[in-house]
Amino acid sequence: MVSNKQKRAFALGILLILVILGASYYYLTLEKRPQDLIAIVGDQKIFIEDFNEEMQRRGGRHLEKLDKNKLLDEMILRSAMVDQALKMGINQHRDFIRIYENLLVGQYKKQELTPLIDGVNFSADEIQQYYTDNIQKYTQPAKARLAIIYMKTHSKMSDEKKQQILNRMNEALNKAKQPVSGRGFGRISVQYSEDQVSRYKGGDIGWLYENRAYRWDANVLKTGFALEKINDVSDIITTDTGLYIVKLLDRRPSQITPFKKVKERIRHKQLLETRKETEQKFDKDVRAKTPVQIYHDVLDKVDIPKQNQENISPVPSPS
Repeated sequence: MVSNKQKRAFALGILLILVILGASYYYLTLEKRPQDLIAIVGDQKIFIEDFNEEMQRRGGRHLEKLDKNKLLDEMILRSAMVDQALKMGINQHRDFIRIYENLLVGQYKKQELTPLIDGVNFSADEIQQYYTDNIQKYTQPAKARLAIIYMKTHSKMSDEKKQQILNRMNEALNKAKQPVSGRGFGRISVQYSEDQVSRYKGGDIGWLYENRAYRWDANVLKTGFALEKINDVSDIITTDTGLYIVKLLDRRPSQITPFKKVKERIRHKQLLETRKETEQKFDKDVRAKTPVQIYHDVLDKVDIPKQNQENISPVPSPS
């Protein structure tokens, strides 16, 4: 028969063994647990470094006002949500992967490409040299304001008809060489010219740049630019489409835009071009140092869907 004393001794022994085992487990797990681990949330862990970073981000200049227990609660909640999201496989969704990859690419460019682009610059001497080498880009060509009288002819027209038109043009020329009131050829263009755009404006066809193509015959414009004095009138000019008389109303010589006016424009243009070249070279280098294997036989199996004609909105007719 076991006495009460023996029972108490046995119970105390069992309790002592449990205490020893518990203490041993505690110290064993303490040795295995990283010393900087603050909390484990599911499969997520919060370390001192994580806490300090979050504390700096949240606290700013007033860290002394932070409640670290409240901050830890918020971090635990966030980690719990991350843990549950990962267990649901959200990180495997295509849209999530796309967002993640975009963030990766953005950070990679920020670290590798941005310093290269920011390093692009041009000195004042380089900008000046570009201006000098490309002075034609900053030179406005000479221009003249001309007026014309035009009479139409064509190759199938009879000689008699052509002579009648020539006689009429000589008549207009004689009048044009006399003092004229009004703009250009004045009323003479209304009486004789067949150019409907200019005949009611004294034949004035506006300012034209030298050596540029316009709707009028190039020989007509060349003759107009060759006139020496304002209000000089040319002789009759024969072209494939008819007869012309041209009058010089005004002229302005070619002008070079001063460097100081285009300096910043040149700098901006050069920066854009060079930065674009830098980015293109960066892209090329990335491709060159990354192994790529393309399976064109698989690509050929991909069909690009054709546009459904029923869904195409009709182009509205001009009102």
